[in-house]
Amino acid sequence: MQSERAELYFQQGSSDKVYHLQLENVQDQWAVQAQWGRRGSALQSDVKVSDTSYEEAKRVYDRILREKTGKGYQIAQASANGNEAIAVGLPATKEHSGHTPELLTPIEEPEALLLAQDAVWWFQQKFDGRRLAVQKSEGKYSGINKLGQIIPIDSRLADSLDGVQAQGFLADGEITDSRFYIWDLLSVNDTDLRVQPYEIRYVHLTQHFRGVSDVLRVCETAMTTKAKRDFVKKMHSANAEGFVCKNRNAVYVGGRAGQHFKCKFVVTASFIVGPKPEKKANDGHRSIAVYLLDDTRQRFMGTVGVPDRYRLPKEGEMVEVQYLYCHPGPDGKLIQAKYFGKVRDDIRLPECCVSQLKVKANDCDPTEP
Repeated sequence: MQSERAELYFQQGSSDKVYHLQLENVQDQWAVQAQWGRRGSALQSDVKVSDTSYEEAKRVYDRILREKTGKGYQIAQASANGNEAIAVGLPATKEHSGHTPELLTPIEEPEALLLAQDAVWWFQQKFDGRRLAVQKSEGKYSGINKLGQIIPIDSRLADSLDGVQAQGFLADGEITDSRFYIWDLLSVNDTDLRVQPYEIRYVHLTQHFRGVSDVLRVCETAMTTKAKRDFVKKMHSANAEGFVCKNRNAVYVGGRAGQHFKCKFVVTASFIVGPKPEKKANDGHRSIAVYLLDDTRQRFMGTVGVPDRYRLPKEGEMVEVQYLYCHPGPDGKLIQAKYFGKVRDDIRLPECCVSQLKVKANDCDPTEP
């Protein structure tokens, strides 16, 4: 039995509403409270149930959460035991920051392991979070997402960054529920470091960020052949998402420049949510139909179940799905596809294409999962 809380929002047209929900233990009894209203205004509040058992309060909490997500509310953050996730927001406008994030090129593990023998390459962990760069300028912080758009950041992250001894900086990394993992420092105190090789930028990064706060973590980096091989074994043992191969001599280049690589142990891809085929439309399953761009058509890739704890994504949204492999052929479908609640608001539609797919090596007839 544990306390829970969720913060939801609804944005459509001129409507911008929030809904906060808490499942709490009050003097050995359980209660569910809610607050709601327009963003930025005084919120209304109500006690949905009080002085009851955990089981009854949990049932009410889950029911309200399902009702709200069913009406189009999205979960900004959710937590248990009061450990709230560090959140990043959606872009208030489509304003571009002027910074173009550098993207990694996918490679398979055997190819990546060959790089372990080359001193030019350093290995780091691939985190299962959201891409985030943070810029400090004139004492204020702004986040930058994968598309280069300006986004708000959590006040707790800003408080941690206050400990960095620099008047200004641009740091690049990945945000998870509890930490900001930083792998690059692109500028500091009005000095542009992009023209420097990565190994020099990494030195500046460790000097300014290492040990500042438990929330801020400089990415662990394996540099020798033995350290890199041991690191990969460690990542497998920890069930990590994968690892990254960084070229220590590379200057910073925005976009997918092909000079750094990622090797993922878990296969995921980004899909477009679309209409269910007629035979699946009324099957009674809580699921979504997913599609990929294949030349000029949207190719149906199968249906994927959506657990009750996640909002049911709407048609037109982009989602990340984990899968074992895809059957080959022009109509091959996903096998063992799973959805873990990740709606992608930081990518563009053309990225949801068939070139992402890992295809099963041996040929067999495509089947509907």
